[in-house]
Amino acid sequence: MNQISIQKYRPFRYCDYLNGSNLVGSEYYPELQPTNIIPDKVIGFNEKNSVKDPSNYYLDHFIDDYHFESVWGNCDKYLEKYRQFKGVITTDFSVYRDMPLWVRKYNVGRNRTIAYHLQKNGINVIPVASWAYLEDFDWCLDGLPKESSVAISTNGCMSNFINKNVFLDGVDELQRILHPSNLIIAGGPLPELDKKYDNIRYYKNFPQRLNERRRHGK
Repeated sequence: MNQISIQKYRPFRYCDYLNGSNLVGSEYYPELQPTNIIPDKVIGFNEKNSVKDPSNYYLDHFIDDYHFESVWGNCDKYLEKYRQFKGVITTDFSVYRDMPLWVRKYNVGRNRTIAYHLQKNGINVIPVASWAYLEDFDWCLDGLPKESSVAISTNGCMSNFINKNVFLDGVDELQRILHPSNLIIAGGPLPELDKKYDNIRYYKNFPQRLNERRRHGK
């Protein structure tokens, strides 16, 4: 476990985000604090200006990366907006199977770093887990708290047999390693998981919410 000192790397903004963190695992991701939050009303980062009272909502990032890429460039710019919400399900920079390993590790590192920075600034945070291969579990959960609420998304995971199996097998690994108090899934429901686990909590992801609004003419 290492504690980062930002002086040597001052030109790089990410080191400001990591200031004071404990860095753990083979990739030195920041260690996050546990939470038992279960979100009720959730909207996406791309919907953040669409609600009258943000304090009634949790904000998630299970959408295309370009919507929140600017958060990595200047997270402090968004702190006041994040504070308006009940809590934040942190960034989910993509981890795809056709990405090189170093890109997957970089994106997970960005997710973990932003989550740490938000926690450090007093924002209620639900951390996010993501993976592309079962081999990613050698590092992809580093820094995530055990016996805590953790969020994942089914986006893109049900498109074919291979992706679905990797997702379901990955959930088994996550459950085994982290023993989450609540595994929060954007999407679903998934009978394959519901028959095995009693800690899964679902909410509708952005495509589901969008379809629902269209059905109601909103």
